[in-house]
Amino acid sequence: MRIKSALLALFAGAAIVASACGGATEPVASTEARFPEGSYCAEALALGEDVTGTLLWKVCDAGKIVMATDPAYPPYSELDASGEYVGFDSDTSREVAKRLGVEVEWATPDWSAITAGNWGGRWDISIGSMTQTEERALVVDFADPYFYESGYVLVPTDSAATTVADLAGATICAGESTTHATWIEGGFADSAVVIQYNASPAGAKLKTYPTDYNCIEAYLAGRTNDWDAMAQSREFIENAIEESDGKLRFLNEDPNFAGQISFALDKSGPSTKSMLAALNKIVAAMHEDGTLTGFALEHVGRDISKP
Repeated sequence: MRIKSALLALFAGAAIVASACGGATEPVASTEARFPEGSYCAEALALGEDVTGTLLWKVCDAGKIVMATDPAYPPYSELDASGEYVGFDSDTSREVAKRLGVEVEWATPDWSAITAGNWGGRWDISIGSMTQTEERALVVDFADPYFYESGYVLVPTDSAATTVADLAGATICAGESTTHATWIEGGFADSAVVIQYNASPAGAKLKTYPTDYNCIEAYLAGRTNDWDAMAQSREFIENAIEESDGKLRFLNEDPNFAGQISFALDKSGPSTKSMLAALNKIVAAMHEDGTLTGFALEHVGRDISKP
């Protein structure tokens, strides 16, 4: 039996004609559609809508989900020496695919391309530590939060700065199109989604690289005049400090803003409604059964899955 025929019967809730049985009709079992019993692809009918032609249909029909990820964003995602993606987001991605009943295929687009939307079907989902913002919500649909993040500032160990105000007029580095770059430019003053605790330094100048880790690479490679400080999550900064051999430190222990982190789906692609319903059930289950807590403690050292 062809997989698409099985999926169509499964998703639409229709019976199929089993030619080998002389035209008799019967419901298609999930095992006939090659999806594990209890997976969301196997039980798509329970989502309560016809999903034919939607993103959920595309993923289940292909038997894989293409995950956009960053190969250099520890401790959330990075490519290790064996060629395996490791980290909190990497493990979360694999678990989501498992619960859907499909395989993972990785894609590594620039962060700016992911946050811009209009993916053109090149990848299906971003599970990449994306903070919900009003601007991003114009081009992507967000699932319910799977963890929570606050923004901090890192400085060279010999910096005299100890407060955000001390960085007035300073050059501050961040990954392109990140919420940390937005904060540096004062973009969260009126946000109803991102909570801002500290305004960005007066007159601060933003320095961006394609990814956040490029800021660290540049400094540790000797380009110490590229920036005076860097803005990123606490967990990223802790990892960078550990790798810096004493060259970098936290500005202080005060968070500057806090946000909700969610899976993102492209608004311009196939309908995301049924996929969002499945993802929200998966996220709720992973919170409830402790999966996200376990991944957080393993890779981050604290439970970032709770606000």
